[in-house]
Order: sequence, then structure tokens, then C-alpha cells
Amino acid sequence: MKHTSPLSRFAGLAAFAALAGIAQASLPFTVGNLVVVRIGDGTAVLTNSSTATFLEEFTVGGAPVTTLAMPIAPVLGNQAFTNSGTSTSEGFLTVSGAGSSSFLFLGGYGAAPGSIGSITSSASSVVPRVVARVDLAGTIDTTTALGDAYSGGNIRSACSDNGAQFWTSGTSSMGNGIRYGSTLGATTSIMANLVLTNTRVTDIASGQLYCTSASGSYFGVSAIGIGLPTTIANPTTLLNGFPSATGPSSYDFYFADAATIYLADDRTSVGGIQKWTDVLGTWTLQYTLQPAVGVGCRGLTASNVAGTVTLYATTTQSNANSIVTVVDTGASALFTTIATAPMNTAFRGIRFLAGNASTPSTSFCSGDAVGTTCVACGNNGAAGRGCANSSFANGALLASSGVASVGSDTLVLTASDIPGPGLFFQANGIAGSPIPFGDGMLCASVGITRLGVVFPTAGSASFPGGLTPNPISVGGGPIAPGSLKHYQCWYRDAAVFCTASTFNTSNGVSLTWGL
Repeated sequence: MKHTSPLSRFAGLAAFAALAGIAQASLPFTVGNLVVVRIGDGTAVLTNSSTATFLEEFTVGGAPVTTLAMPIAPVLGNQAFTNSGTSTSEGFLTVSGAGSSSFLFLGGYGAAPGSIGSITSSASSVVPRVVARVDLAGTIDTTTALGDAYSGGNIRSACSDNGAQFWTSGTSSMGNGIRYGSTLGATTSIMANLVLTNTRVTDIASGQLYCTSASGSYFGVSAIGIGLPTTIANPTTLLNGFPSATGPSSYDFYFADAATIYLADDRTSVGGIQKWTDVLGTWTLQYTLQPAVGVGCRGLTASNVAGTVTLYATTTQSNANSIVTVVDTGASALFTTIATAPMNTAFRGIRFLAGNASTPSTSFCSGDAVGTTCVACGNNGAAGRGCANSSFANGALLASSGVASVGSDTLVLTASDIPGPGLFFQANGIAGSPIPFGDGMLCASVGITRLGVVFPTAGSASFPGGLTPNPISVGGGPIAPGSLKHYQCWYRDAAVFCTASTFNTSNGVSLTWGL
């Protein structure tokens, strides 16, 4: 369905949404476009009651494409799905996966539009907090109705790594924060974090769960546990350098790489989009891009093509706000408004639908006694990983994401479970047999090119990033299309483990570069 007048078709879409448990093949979303959460159908002033919620699709230039209405009544196991019309701290959107396998996730309330006044004050035992999953064909799943989450308060966002298990953020007087559910259709959840009970947006970057907040002593981005926690009471760790005192008002966020975070701040005085970089282990605010005087941002997403970051955000007006975009060329970069919500509606969360998840890669040099036995001292790791280190008995895991294309390079190498800074390197060939190398093994050893060093956050580091943010095709180039390249990560392990070398290696990955 193509977008014509935003208000002329709301009534029909709302009625059709009552049957939103079935695939809506006429309303697919397109990779390379933007999807934004819109609150309200435009027929009445926004209030704090349960309010109709829609997913709007736009091109990156702001041309309207498709509108998908969230369900307004229970049907076939699905719940109604609404949000508060005036609570601007909710309605955020995240994406699980990439390309055609993407799922959109968002949180809301199991109540029909207009049926519950002051919806955020409702008891979750009466009005469940609903986690919605939407695929790119328009199939809506709202079977997840949590009766134990955010009672008397907001559910603000939901995210997933695989389209099934999920984490949510929000706040209530019941002491909620980040909650975890093991599968769609759940009616209960567990509190996954400690200390921080008022959280805003939660999402996943490079296999690590993060959230934003602006309360207590957490004003910025925090890691929740290590990796993707599925148990109760994991530590909440504010990333080193973000403030622990009142000031910033942080909402949505985007990791451009392991050492660069863009963060939406909704303060109208000095808010907008902050750029933070990891400088030798300390996150440092570089500058803030503000859309206009007196305007901040809440929703935030981006595309990153060969190191050029194009940001898209929703602005802070509570009614008829805008989607704005800016290419980060520095502190003086200027915004463009590409779309404005109709009167009596508001844009909230936003996501760019990225392309294919990755160029296929092959793992090698696994110190798991199946691929190869660790030759240094028999310190075998888990299947497919490198040799065990002093902090992670499973060993380090090197994985790739993005597309290895000489013309449009989005390849990212991520080393997880490393205790110290990692040097990523590229090789033209693999040794006939593993070479003992510290506590690990050197396998990518023919024609080595150093790519760069990245300091890990919560045991994870990604390249491009750190002090050398150039794309791999630049740092490892020139690379000819059709070339087979091999990658490993050599990392510091300061604690003496099984040799005196104080360093180790990950497994390796091999992939072929395209045009």
C-alpha cells in the first residue's frame, strides 16, 4: 500500500488492524528504508489514554511508503497494542537481524485505543505490558503479554538478538529496569539487572546488551551484565566516561563501531545528537549536533557506509514533530527535516532497515581439540573459539558481520571474550600447521597486514573502530575483488595464564571479497 494522505486512510487501517495476527503481505517493509513509530490517528488531541500506534515507512529522503496499524483488539492469541499519547519516553523501536530476516521490536500496552485513561498508571496484572514483533512482510505478533512488568509505569522499548528471546526497558514503582523473557508468548519475565530501575532504551551492539538512562548515578549508556544476560540481577555498568551526575537526558543510541557512540539527548537547551568516542578506555564527548535552537532528539538510528555515518532522529516536540537527518561531517554539520508528523500525532522510535547481514565466512584455527588442539599448553577453548584465556575459559571468538565489498565495504570484525586490547590483522594465506603464539596459535600467517588496535568494552571489541576507524578494504588494501582473505585477533592478556607471554589469539575467519 502506498502512502497518500496520512489521515484519509487511518479509519480503514485501524479496522483492518484488529486482524493483525495474520501476515499482511500487502504491507511489506523494504530494506534500505526507515521505519518510525507514530502515535495517534490524528482525529483527536493526544492524551495520556491508550492511543493507537502505527509503524510508518519512509525512504531515507523522507518519501512516505507504507503505514502498518498495530492491532486495536485481541484476536487469535494476539493482544491489542497501544501506547500513551503523551508519554514521550516510550514507543522506541529496535531491529533484530538484518536484511530480509529482520524483525522490528517495540513495547506497549494490551488495551484498546481510548479504553484506559492514564495508561501508564495501570496495573500490569490488568493491562499487560506487551512486546510486539513485526517482520518485514508485515506479520505482527503481540502474543507476549507480561503481567509482572512495569506495573504502574512505562514499558519503553524491547529488543532481541534472534527474534524470539527479548529484553525490555522501562520504569515503575515496582522497581523494574531491564527485564528478560525467554520466548515470544511469555506472560512473565525476570529482572535482568541490578541497581538501575529507571531505564529508557535497551538494544544490542556487537553481542552486548546496553541501555540508556538519566537517573540515579547513570546518565548515559550502560552495559547490562556480560554479553546477553538471561539470568537475574546482572550488574549495570555505566561506560567509563559517561557522567554519573544530573545533566544529560539520554534516550536512543547507535554504535557506529566499537569506539563510537551516537546518543540522542532530549534537552531543548543543549540536546540533540551527541558523539562519544572511546579514547584509551575513556568515553569522551566530542560534540553535540542540534537540529535547531530549542530542539532535542529522542529516537535515533543511522546508516554507516564505509565510515560515513548518516544519522536519522525524531525531534522532541510532543505533537507534530519531525524526522531529521544529518551526515556527520563534524561539529558544524547541518540537519535536514525529511518528514513531519500530522497534527495530533507524534513520531517516537525510528530504525533504518540495514541490508544483508553478512558476507559468508568460514572459521578456522579453533583451539577446541576438534579443529585444533591448543599447542601452547593444551588450554583448549569451546567449540569454534580460540584457546582459553585468564578471564574467559571458552576462549575468544572472532566473527564477521556486514558485507565484504570493495565498492561498498561494511565488513566488521568482532572479537568477544578478550580481556585486553586486540590487534586485528589480515593475511593472504594460512600456515600449514598452527604456530605456537603466546597462549594461543598463529594460523593466519602468510602476508600479514596489521589493521588496528581496539580496546574492548565488556570483553568485546570491533574493527573498524578504536584509533584506526578506516574500513577494512582501506586498512587492509588494496584488495582485489575475488580475493580470499584470512583474519585473526591477537590480544593482550595481562594475567600470566599458561605461559609467560601475556597474550593470546582468537580463532580465525576467512572470506572472499566481492566487487
